[in-house]
Amino acid sequence: MKRLLFASLLLGIMSLPSCVTTSASLGAKSIKAPYAASLRQAKTYAWYQPSPPAEAEYLKGYKASLHQSMVKAVEREMQERGYTKVEQNPDVLVAYDVSVSVPVEKDKPENFAEGFGYSYGYMSGYRYDYGHADMPGYRSVDLFKEGTLIIDLINPRSKMLLWRGWAEGAINHNAGSGAVQKKVEEVLEQL
Repeated sequence: MKRLLFASLLLGIMSLPSCVTTSASLGAKSIKAPYAASLRQAKTYAWYQPSPPAEAEYLKGYKASLHQSMVKAVEREMQERGYTKVEQNPDVLVAYDVSVSVPVEKDKPENFAEGFGYSYGYMSGYRYDYGHADMPGYRSVDLFKEGTLIIDLINPRSKMLLWRGWAEGAINHNAGSGAVQKKVEEVLEQL
């Protein structure tokens, strides 16, 4: 009887870790639009919105330093991959998001363009509005796990999404510039 009880207890304890969710990154993934043939020839980039049109709004725990670290890391990685940042006529536009949990008062469909949701980018005072034309594997920001880093490349003329890379659960509000740099590199390695 004691052996049966001990075996049951041991089995129960060993199965508990499989029930626990983790906030660790699950590895970077990416999708590419079928109409993104010109992406390989791209040599220049600019930010989709270089400066937010509205005042930044940060939820408790999130800081402007995360945004600054993200911009710096993306620019560094784009340069290392042979892209040059330009002010006019870029080959691609770059945007990023970090998915956050949605406050109830802000979780209203009328607040967002179709296919978009609440994210760290939105908290910074802007929301992207570009198309994805039923891109295979596309998910809106609000369907990603909290802390997911998302980097998008957009066609500057058509405003259509060309490529999206992400790392789920990669970023939290305490992420330092080193952690941000590592995750941005992981995502852009998928490009």
